[in-house]
Amino acid sequence: MNNDLIPGIATGIISSFIFNPFDKVVYVSTTRNISMFNKEIWTELYKGSCFTISTKIITSGLYFSYLDYYYKKSNSIVQTSLITSVLCGITSPIQLIKFHSWYNDCSYKNSIKHIYKNFGYKGFAIGICPLIARDFIFNCIYLSLKTDNNHLSNIASVCCGLVVVSPLNLIKNKKYAANESIKTIIKNFKFNQLGIQHSIIRTGLCFYANQYIYDLCKYYYSYKD
Repeated sequence: MNNDLIPGIATGIISSFIFNPFDKVVYVSTTRNISMFNKEIWTELYKGSCFTISTKIITSGLYFSYLDYYYKKSNSIVQTSLITSVLCGITSPIQLIKFHSWYNDCSYKNSIKHIYKNFGYKGFAIGICPLIARDFIFNCIYLSLKTDNNHLSNIASVCCGLVVVSPLNLIKNKKYAANESIKTIIKNFKFNQLGIQHSIIRTGLCFYANQYIYDLCKYYYSYKD
């Protein structure tokens, strides 16, 4: 496991700088239900980079370390998916602050104040359930369909998983943005808010790029040793 930590951390840092602008644009576009080409959302693209680095290290970097370690140890897709989902879930409060700030176009300090003032300490757990549920289902699909050294097949696996969990991803995003109730989300639902096309392009490329970066970092780190 220790040999996987450094490649995982390196992957998270590299991924943060590459994908933070795309994360912000796609998130604001789908939650506000406005075009990705609206000039308003193409500002401060690296806002939240520090928050992104801390979450990406876990969700995009160490994530693959978790998958490798726990799957080899347990050889159980369900157990591995559950453990990695819960571990990624600990980043939920950080993601909540970042996404709330993006959606409401305010500072992180103001986001923290708003969440605490309106919901107390429990407010920082908003969105954690759909996040864990989304990641668990996605992990099960990905691990079930993933094959070694078959890039095309693995990209298809990622895309399949993204489509299946897109409703949960929308619920999570709406919760982070304004803590909307499930009833309100369903009532105001529009199909394009799922952002399936954007999600597949952005998240699919991001996920697979992270896997590639992780494998590359792991290879060079192992070679150095």
